[in-house]
Order: sequence, then structure tokens, then C-alpha cells
Amino acid sequence: MKKPHYTEPTFEQLFAEIDPKVANTFTVEQLEAIKRGLASRARTRHSLDIRVSVPIPGLRFYLVLLGGLERRSKVRLRSEKGLYPFWTPANILFLIGFLIILSTCSYTIFSFALSSVTPTSSSYYPTSIPWIYDKSECEHTGRIWNDGKCWDGEHSPNF
Repeated sequence: MKKPHYTEPTFEQLFAEIDPKVANTFTVEQLEAIKRGLASRARTRHSLDIRVSVPIPGLRFYLVLLGGLERRSKVRLRSEKGLYPFWTPANILFLIGFLIILSTCSYTIFSFALSSVTPTSSSYYPTSIPWIYDKSECEHTGRIWNDGKCWDGEHSPNF
């Protein structure tokens, strides 16, 4: 039996993986039934569909994030829960890393946003200027000489 020409990529992929000796035994009716079965499982687009290859030297790594309305039956959900458990060592490591990165980024963003919103103090505090040792230089810069030290009366703590 010669393989009929189908344009369905899922069917083509499946058929290509079947041993040619076995594939040649399929009747046209069997091939049509397989094609109908695959077509009924045809996936519709997800509302959220992100697929990226992660460039890690020496590794071929990818990440897929899908989301949308749940259309699977409860029976299928229960069977897939056993096939694809959530709490695996790799998933736990990924989640820990993701949460560390998320919390670090959140802390940085919120502290930056908070510092830009928080008003700076407009209070001034007198302080001595340690690098000025003589009265004439101190008074030349508009400061006050007192007790052998040069004092700046408008020093801001935000300096």
C-alpha cells in the first residue's frame, strides 16, 4: 500500500515515525480514520502562547508558557496529573530561581520608586569641614570658624 499524500503536518510527522513495513499495511479507510482522529485533537491557539529558545552555551534549552481556557475533561486532567507531575526537582529549582529573580527585581523597582516619591529632607544641620584647617580659608568659603574648626551651617544629610 502506497502512502497517500496528506498535507496535515501532524499526520505527516506521525506517519514518518511508523516503520515502512507497518505503514504499508494500512488501508485507505484506516488512514482516513487516523487522520480524522488527529484532526479532532487539532489544537486551537492559546490565549497566551510564549515559546522561546534560551541561549545557554552547550545546552539546547527551550521554555514554553501556555495559557487559556481549560477545555480538557476531568478524566483527561486526572490522567495527565499522573503523567506530568508538578512537583519535580527540576520544576522546584526553576520556581525557586524564578521567585528569587522576581523578588530581587521587585525590591529594586519598589525601592527606586519609593525613593523617588519620598520627599528629601529640607532640614540643614551644621557640620565641621575636616579638610579646612585655617580661619581665613574657612571664612573665604562662606563658612564660620568656631572652636578651631570650620563649620558649614547648611549641610544637608542628603549630600
